[in-house]
Parts: sequence; C-alpha cells; structure tokens
Amino acid sequence: MSDAFTALAALVALGAPIVAGPVGVVDAKPVLALHGTEAAGASRSIAIAYRGGEIAGRLGVDRATMRYADLPDPFVEALVAVEDASFERHMGLDPAGLGRAVIGALGGRSDAGGGSTLTQQLAKNALVGDSATLERKVAEAIVAVMTESVATKDEIIESYANAVYFGRRSDGAANAARNWFGRDWDALTLPEHAFLAGVLRAPSGLDPLRSADRAKARRDHVLSRMAEVGFIDAAARDAAQATAIAVAPPPPPPRAGPAPADPDYWALSEARRFLGTGTYLDQPADRPFVTTIEADAQAMAQRALDAVLEPANRRLPDAPLGRVPERVLERAAANPDALWLAADRVVARLPDGFLRVIAGPNGPIVEPRDPVDTTGATAADAPAPAVPELPRGAQLGDVFVLLPDGEVQGRPRVQGALVAIDLATNEVIASVGGSRSWASGFDRTRAQRQPGSAFKPFVWLAALDGGVRPQDWVLNGPITVAVGNEVWSPGNYDGGGGSYTPVFTALERSYNQVAARLAMHVGMEEVRRVAVSASLYPPDERGLLFPSASIGAVETSPYRMALGMAALDPRSSDITSRENLEDLERMMRGVVLRGTAAGAFSNGPDGVIGKTGTSQEHRDNWFVGRTGDLAFAVWIGRDDDRPLPSINGRRATGGSFAAPVAASFLREARAAGITTATIDAPLFAAEAMPYWLAPEPEPQPEPEPRGGGGWWAGRFDGQRGDPYAGAAPADAWRPGWAQ
Repeated sequence: MSDAFTALAALVALGAPIVAGPVGVVDAKPVLALHGTEAAGASRSIAIAYRGGEIAGRLGVDRATMRYADLPDPFVEALVAVEDASFERHMGLDPAGLGRAVIGALGGRSDAGGGSTLTQQLAKNALVGDSATLERKVAEAIVAVMTESVATKDEIIESYANAVYFGRRSDGAANAARNWFGRDWDALTLPEHAFLAGVLRAPSGLDPLRSADRAKARRDHVLSRMAEVGFIDAAARDAAQATAIAVAPPPPPPRAGPAPADPDYWALSEARRFLGTGTYLDQPADRPFVTTIEADAQAMAQRALDAVLEPANRRLPDAPLGRVPERVLERAAANPDALWLAADRVVARLPDGFLRVIAGPNGPIVEPRDPVDTTGATAADAPAPAVPELPRGAQLGDVFVLLPDGEVQGRPRVQGALVAIDLATNEVIASVGGSRSWASGFDRTRAQRQPGSAFKPFVWLAALDGGVRPQDWVLNGPITVAVGNEVWSPGNYDGGGGSYTPVFTALERSYNQVAARLAMHVGMEEVRRVAVSASLYPPDERGLLFPSASIGAVETSPYRMALGMAALDPRSSDITSRENLEDLERMMRGVVLRGTAAGAFSNGPDGVIGKTGTSQEHRDNWFVGRTGDLAFAVWIGRDDDRPLPSINGRRATGGSFAAPVAASFLREARAAGITTATIDAPLFAAEAMPYWLAPEPEPQPEPEPRGGGGWWAGRFDGQRGDPYAGAAPADAWRPGWAQ
C-alpha cells in the first residue's frame, strides 16, 4: 500500500466520528447489499392484500437488471476509461482525487473536483447521497473501502451499471441500449458503447437530438480516454470518432396502468407505512403482504366520505391537476408526444376511460384515445369526445381530465379522511385519505390539522382527574387569559354565554369558554399529560402548554385522533380511573343524543359516543368517537387551509359535515356486522342549582385566595389576567365553596 493511501486511510479513520453524526454510522450489512448480484440495482413490486386476503394492488416497480457477464467489454472499457482509469488497481479510493475534494469541501467549494472512483460513485448512489459536504465525502470513502473489501471488481461494475440513470427513462443498463439505439447491447458498435458511457454525465443535455455538438464532443472524449488508457489503438479511435451519432427516436411516453380504486389506493398507502419506500427485495415473492385493513370496512368508509365530499365540491370549481410549460404548448402541433409526456408528469394514472385535457390557446386540447382499450375496441370505434367545458378560472396550460360522460374534473377543493381502529386488536381496519386519489394521492389520515372542539374530551378528562364532576355547575361566560404580553379571550360558537351550566351540558354543546375555564382550573400541564398519555401528541409538544390548546389550536392528525379515542375506552385504558372514563363516556353520549351531533345521528345508529369539532373560520370539521368495538376519527377540510363552503345556507361544522360521514359509515358497518358492540351509557341529568349560583348572579366581590392560592372557579372570569398560580383545593370547584 502506498504512503499516500495509508495517509488517506488514516484521514478516513479520523473522520469516522463525523459520519456518526449527520450521515449515520456505516455498518457491513448495507454495504454487503451493494454488491449482491441478485439484487444489484434491482427493485420489484409486491402484492398487497386486505386482512381477508383480497388483493388491493401492488407496491413498487419491477425493474430489469443486467449481469456483469452480459455487459459488453467495449462498454465496460469505455466506462472505466472515462470514469476511473485506475479502477483495477485501487482499493476503492483515488487518494489524490479525494484529497482535492476534501480540501475543496473544507474551503466551502463544491466544484473542486471529486476524483470519485466508480466504487465511490456507487456508494453515493446507493447509500450516502450527493450533498457536497465533508461529512458526505468521508462517509462515501468509508463505504467505498468497505465495499471493495467484500465485493469483486466485476460485482461493483455490475451494481454501478444497474444503479445509474442513462436517460430516456432508462434506470440502469437493462433498457439503455434499446431506448437509445433501438438494438440490444450485443448489437452496438464501439462508438455507440462510448456514447452510452459518456451520456451518464448529463443524459438530457447530451442527447444528440438536443445538442449534437455536445453529444459528439463527449463521445469523442470517451474514445480518446480509451486510447490513452490502452483499450483501443489510435486507428480505432479515429475511425470511431469519424462516425456520426445516429440515435433512435425517443420511446413514446409510457402508458401507466389504470389508477386503483380509491379504497385500494389508500389501503396501499397504509401498507407503505410498514414496508417503507425500499425495493421490497426482502419480501417473499410468492405471497402478498397482508395489511390490517378490512376490504368491506374500507369500501364503506370511502362511500361515506364521498357522499359528503361530492356535494361540497360542487360548490367550488376544481383546481387544475397541474400545468404544462408554455414552451411545450407552443410546440404541441409539431411535437404532440412532448405535450402528452408533460401532461403525464402531471397525472400519470387515471381510471379506465378517462382522458387528459389541457387548456390550450385555442380551447381545450383532448388527449387521443389509446389505439386499443381494455375491452378490445379500437379508437376508431369510439366516438370523438365533444369539446369539453373547463372549470371556471382555468388558465393556459392547466391540465384536467375528461370523464367518459363528458364531465371535466380536476383536483377537488374539499377533502377528508376517515380512520377506524378495532378496539380488540388496536389495529387500523379502515384508512381513507381522501377522494379522487388519481387527482391527489396525498394521504390525509396523517395530515396535521387543528382538531378544534374535538380536543375537548381530553380537557374534560383532565378536569375530572382534577376533582370536577360532570354535574357541577360552571360559568359559561367571558374569560380572558394573559399569555406574556398577549391576551387570549375565546368566544363560544353561538356567541352566547354569561350564565352557569352543568359541566356535562358544556361538553354536549361544546362551549369554548367553559373549556378554557376548565383548563385554567386544572392547569395546561395536566391537559398536556392527558393528551400525551392518549397518544394524541408526542411528549415534547410544547404547544399544549398555551391556553388556546384547550379549544384545539394545536395540530394533530386523524390517525392520532382515532388512537386518542381508543385510549379513552374505560374497558381497557389505564390513563386514569375507570370511573372518570365512564363519566366522560356518558358526557360524550350526550353529544350524540342531544348535543352538537344529534342531528347527524337522528337516524342512528345507536350505541355511539363522540365529539364534534370545528376549527377557526370553519377550516376543519371533525367528528371523533367510539362504538363498543371501534374507535374512529373523521376530518373534512381543504388542503389549502381555506374555509369550507356553506351548503344550503349552513356553515360547515363538525356536526353538519363530519358527523354525517361517521353516522353513515357506522350504519353500514353495523348492518354488515363489522361493529356490533354498543355503548349504552346513561345520560346525566341536571341537579338543582343552589340559589347563589343562579343563572344571573348578582356581582360579587372577588374572595381572598384560599387553600393553595386557587381562586373560586365558579366566580373566576379571568379578568385578573393571572390564571391559577397553583392547584386549587379539591372542593374549590364546587358551588358550596362560595358559601
């Protein structure tokens, strides 16, 4: 080993602690995967099944790879000559080149010249990434040396050829020869091999159809390097350089398979959380990955959500799916393939029979039909689509789709999510992340949104833990809390307040001022404890300490809200006493029977508890709850976080939008036997209120603090600007304390 290489090895060893920081510790296992010839640069798809075995679809891409033995010698020689002439002699690193790169990175230069060997480039593509930092270069060097210790040179070349992008949709070498020259690898000539080795530097910029001079200069440079290294003689070089580059026409834009149905798409999305985004090579090829999702429950959830989203979306024009560049539109007549390739990048998968349509300068441009559709009919058999009417506000280049019935659709403005969890297993059995998944594949079950009043059950549980009882009377009136230099003073949705109400009634009618008063009484730290214990938020969520969190101002997701509802089940939860959880259950039963969700559940099903929620300016609508065997959460809102539209003169609320989705889903699930257990908790009845807490009490002087600094909760209206500095005594909340 040379002295230079020894010094560089020491530099790599000293740099190893750096790798343990931003990049991560490199171990042998992923390095071994780099050279596994069975998996070199490969990926494949895997079938995804519902809990009952029905196939939902496939994840991943089946990608062809090449063995080293099938790579022609002229291509391998061209690749080595132009990228790494010392490949056969080094141990993964070029000391001089790496030294230049390290010095450049230390000096803040990203253009100092990498001097990367083929092994380092493979490490960069497969594990490390390409950020121009010292940490990345050190990690790349470590992985390269380790790879050389466990892989042969042939295996490294094979992995490299299968991992790089050749352009023209050629991920890896398998299809590169045919996509560029219309022939297989063994039919290419020396100058064509040199071109493919050189085009790796910039596949798009070196396309001869775009820049013939640049492409020829790069190919000729590769041929010159082959002669310098000794792979070819001068005569072969000159003859090859005199040859024109004659590439085949670009392959036509690929036709993706039809989009999966919405329920299947969201089931695949849920499965991807468990499988990650890898190549799935470690999954058994002969059997599908089985999810916890139940096919029937998933379909019911989608139907219930769509039934509310579709009329809501008719109130607003669809958004475009995307936009093709104006320069592509200008050349559409001469190059229609480029136009539809650009549209394909906007929306790749569509349901059968759908066509893309683009807002052109002279009106809508409708995509040609497939030569043969899935029924075997030819395009000539199908009637030409009528000129469609685009959604109002469409701009030049906007992409929409044309349905078989002539309707034009884009991305719906109003979206939603529904998650249902089996309480017996704590597994998700339905997870629907929106509508029209072909238009927007974003899964909203994990989107972060304000829960609004759907958060209040956790505040009420904290109050129960703090000694408040459901039939205690509380002031439903103005409250002002100072937070630093700011003042927070929530109002009730109906604008009312100013009288006393039982605690259970305040939850049923979702009074914000009571939620704030309860939270101030027990303290926001206690509210946070309950919410975190229920898996609604991570332990480090500091936003829960602000008073506005008491009315749901801190974002969480539909999935976490469903988990939170499961955590409030008195039959299995250990986050507090069973008595308090059962009291909360009775109060949430009142929400459904005589509170804010009563209208949605007027036709059943019975045995449901829940809570509505509406965030500021009607941006988010929620209904969360449980049956005896399911916990669930429904969210409806807009991806752009704008207010929801009104329907039939009614503002969008959790009771009018989200609760009907839950009721519809549960009715169908009940009929199918998916949920059978009910919650028949008895409702609370108001107790007689003492005369001194009459609905319109006479003004009273503020009492002196007692028992640890707590102020009489029934009288506290926040005007002090200083909520309780310490915990109030257990009886401080009760009416008798004022006597």
